Amino acid sequence: MPRLSPFSRAAPRLWVIATLCALVVVGWMDLGRIRRIEAVSALQGRARNLDQRDPLSPTGYADRQREQIVPEADEESTQWIALTQQMLAAGEARVRHLDYENAPNGHEVSAPSPYRWWLGLLAWAHHRATGMPIGISVERAALYSDPILHALLLCAAALLVASRFGGAAAAVVAVGIAAFYPFSAAFIAGMPGSQGLGEACALLAILLVLLGVDRLGDGPKAGFPGWFAAAGVAGGLGMWTGVRTQAPVTAGILLGALLSAWASRLEGAASPEPAPDARAWRTWGYFGGVTVLAAYLAEFFPGDMGALDLGSVHPAYGIAWVGAGEFVALAVPWIRGVRLPWTARRLVVAVLSTAAVVALPLLVLWAGSWKFLVQDPSWARLCRLAGAPAAASLRAWLLHDGVTLAAGAAFLPLLAAVPAVGFILSRRAAPRARAVAAVAMGPVLVALGFACRELSGWGTLDAALLGLLAAVCAEGPGPRQRTALGLGSAVALCAAALGIVQLVPKGRSSGELSLSSRESEALIDRHLAHWLAKRSGGDGAVVYASPDVTPGLCYYGSLRGIGSPSADNAVGFGAALNIAAALTMEDARNQLQARGVRFIVVPSWDTFFDAFAQRYLDKRFANRPNFFVGELRRLNLPAWLRPIPYQMPVGGGFDGHQVLVFEVVDDQAPAVAASRVADYLVETGDLDRAAPVGEALRRFPGDLGALAAHVEIQLARGETGPANETLEALLSRLSGGGDRYLPWDRRVSLAIVLAQAGRVDLARDQVGRCLRDANEERLRSLTTGSLFNLLVIGRALGLQIADPGLRDAAVELLPEDLRGRL
Repeated sequence: MPRLSPFSRAAPRLWVIATLCALVVVGWMDLGRIRRIEAVSALQGRARNLDQRDPLSPTGYADRQREQIVPEADEESTQWIALTQQMLAAGEARVRHLDYENAPNGHEVSAPSPYRWWLGLLAWAHHRATGMPIGISVERAALYSDPILHALLLCAAALLVASRFGGAAAAVVAVGIAAFYPFSAAFIAGMPGSQGLGEACALLAILLVLLGVDRLGDGPKAGFPGWFAAAGVAGGLGMWTGVRTQAPVTAGILLGALLSAWASRLEGAASPEPAPDARAWRTWGYFGGVTVLAAYLAEFFPGDMGALDLGSVHPAYGIAWVGAGEFVALAVPWIRGVRLPWTARRLVVAVLSTAAVVALPLLVLWAGSWKFLVQDPSWARLCRLAGAPAAASLRAWLLHDGVTLAAGAAFLPLLAAVPAVGFILSRRAAPRARAVAAVAMGPVLVALGFACRELSGWGTLDAALLGLLAAVCAEGPGPRQRTALGLGSAVALCAAALGIVQLVPKGRSSGELSLSSRESEALIDRHLAHWLAKRSGGDGAVVYASPDVTPGLCYYGSLRGIGSPSADNAVGFGAALNIAAALTMEDARNQLQARGVRFIVVPSWDTFFDAFAQRYLDKRFANRPNFFVGELRRLNLPAWLRPIPYQMPVGGGFDGHQVLVFEVVDDQAPAVAASRVADYLVETGDLDRAAPVGEALRRFPGDLGALAAHVEIQLARGETGPANETLEALLSRLSGGGDRYLPWDRRVSLAIVLAQAGRVDLARDQVGRCLRDANEERLRSLTTGSLFNLLVIGRALGLQIADPGLRDAAVELLPEDLRGRL
């Protein structure tokens, strides 16, 4: 009986304690994030109170708005929530199309269904338990979906590892799942995404294969290779969830099987009985391949089959997987030195299996659609946490940031390869331990290659390293095993300590909540989206903004946009760039009208339009100035654009920000266009730029709207004398019936100016006509200040809108603070 170390003797109790402690740490971090999301979401920055729910709305809120703030304004998370709400509202199991991007046509959805089903299941449970509208339950479920998945993975992996490799290995794996960075960052509370589910499947696929390899060490009578069958199913589900994550792991397991055979040959003894290994790897290949084929049917049958898109689950992966199992079954004995006779059957199987494996990359090259290598918006980020490193490659990251704590937390688990290599190369190590370590090394090598290419691959690499640590820390006799256990445990604990430093939520510890810049921007996005939705009448108006801003407007206000960072929206992204690259206003107008755009939004914090030429255009045009957006910022507006003053809510980190909003309208008369620009500048307090506009209004001495706007500017600038002179000209024109053809919003401006000038008799007449002629469309066309002043003056004069419903709608258009002042 080998003498075990005190650590090994305590391991049966230690792994349970380690698992519970890991769950507590994960729960503590997730609870801190959830509380912060709830605190930020409760801040001002919404169109109405939270209690206005609508069970018939897909979002659960009136006007299809959404309330819960998504951390880091993560576009992937907002899309998972929106598509899950669409799935539940429409009663459709699979979502293949959305219409709120690439307006007016929308675009296809390639995101696989499993994670959406998981989020929908949790939402349904929340809905049944609380009675909340199902759309709101989706928002609530988004807080807990990934933490619950994280906890389930931690418990399942610890139990599996403990069942074959012992308590010490289970404790190490539990700690790593809880705190390895960036692996644990794939399960962030409030940021739903399929990456966590994909990495969970990848880790389970690796662990199950290692358990199967360890089981093969029991001898030729090991029985049915159930661990390999389970590994194939887990890997097939992982391929369904995310080809980008699972494909390197599957290729790595194939490489690991070959390494294991090579390591066995180093012992100098060829196994005369290859049947158990051959049957095991065939089982792995067939179960993995059949699972992939079943997943393809579940996702696309019958209407969406036939597309040669290797960016999602596809029969080609299933066929290649079956071929890989047969290839390994034939190659392992040959590598070990066993020379089996080449029968006709074995020769045919060898040819077909090799062809199946080789055909996949050839098919990819021919189709030109290896989408799991496409650089989508997340490819350059280590993880989705705030402040996570972002770079074009590992080399670029190190050159830019140098050696940081984040780099240390990411690189430290790689030290687990040191004892593993010792196992593989040492002839003194137990054959079973060598075989397990060799198989575990395969996914690490392949995943490391992908991680060097793009930072997002480090989560998958961590999954592979967790499998390697399980192999290294497996209990067994001998000093080499105890040394490996000590080294592996030390690596895991140090990596976990550095990982927790990166993973612990940053924010309020006590006292006042301090907002990050991204949180402030998210609150503005929410308020602006709600405001635009109300102004448009809740009909899903099309908004043109940069691809960085568009997802937030679509999410919070159920508006429709054009460009977004979504990998499925390449057409809309290109259209957004083309509009920004317009060389004339007429060219821009034609493209905007073709897309049905009603509003244009340019936030001051958004730098996308300032740098888009350098990033996206042909290098020959990299220094071309941004004409279209530059003209908007200078308010050099064509006759078909109307500026709309948008007042951001006070507080919440909004200071110093500004949002320019323009409405696409029919061509305006020059006097009307200039008058509306004057209203905009006065209401936004930009009186310096208002002065030259006032001078320009002198060109229209016979237009009452222009005269009223001029008086408004002069009064705002404190120019009492000139204001009285302009007012006399206005009164003279008014007495001659000059208001006969005055546009309705210009009449409102005239009524306000008359009231401010103390001409109550004339103001009463104009206000009365405005209120009598008001309808919902006209009320929405007013600026917030004009609508508020109209209602206040009307009440002061004892006048109001006759229709109670229209009267309530007018009040509803005002922000909360102005409603209170009414």
